[in-house]
Amino acid sequence: MTSTVYDVTPAVLKNIETLGLDYLIAIGGDDTLSYAAELDRQGMRVIAVPKTMDNDVRNTEYCIGFSTAITRAMDAIERQRTTLGSHERIGLFRVFGRDAGYTALYTAYVTSVRCCIPEYKVDLQKLIQTLSTDKRNNPSNYSLVILSEGAEWEGYTVKEYGEADAFGHRKKMSVAEDLSNEIKSATGEETIVSDLTYDLRSGSADFVDRMVASTFAGMAIDAIQQGQHGLMTAICDGCYSMVSIPDPKLGPRRVDVELMYNTERYRPTYDRKLGLPIFLTRAS
Repeated sequence: MTSTVYDVTPAVLKNIETLGLDYLIAIGGDDTLSYAAELDRQGMRVIAVPKTMDNDVRNTEYCIGFSTAITRAMDAIERQRTTLGSHERIGLFRVFGRDAGYTALYTAYVTSVRCCIPEYKVDLQKLIQTLSTDKRNNPSNYSLVILSEGAEWEGYTVKEYGEADAFGHRKKMSVAEDLSNEIKSATGEETIVSDLTYDLRSGSADFVDRMVASTFAGMAIDAIQQGQHGLMTAICDGCYSMVSIPDPKLGPRRVDVELMYNTERYRPTYDRKLGLPIFLTRAS
């Protein structure tokens, strides 16, 4: 199922002219910023600010919202350990991440648990065996795994539903529910499925996001006062920078599997991090 997409750029530019705007500060993820880049090409002076909990905008190592999402996910998972232990279940936590697994991976990194990300298709039977073994080896008799919404295993593709949005994306069914069914069928083990998607992007931002957002705001104003446009606030090599708005044709930034993901153990890697920027990734 698809939806009809109309190019409303002429109307947008007309409205901007009517409002008498000299600049537009576009704040959002790769879809929003791809349109911002188009407006800049059409003659509207644009400064972009990356904001998405997926942290998958190119040309920057960090997007506003990412730290808050990880902090909330970490808290939710740590709180549910007592429930998982008392009920002796396998916990399945789904987080946002259609194309990139940063949210799942970094939550797993700080909670030291398994995770599945869109960048690597896991072996289903191996994953189930691993979670079952984790459960048996845990004195509290539980295990858990964090799943990106776009995570898949060999021979399985996440189903989609509903009409496509303006950027061609449809909503994804829950990979956590599908994995739960597979676990029950293969082992008879009971599971607890938790969807941590929208909750992670709600409420007040944490310290890191407030600091980065405030700094990005100052950088955007500085760029406007200097007459610059077509640029995006960013963090590169751990430092605040102004970079080009990413080319939409390149798509979202994705996890470096070789550096950050253990494909044998289905969890983050903790070695070979010396010399990396604070967020363990580089702009690409």
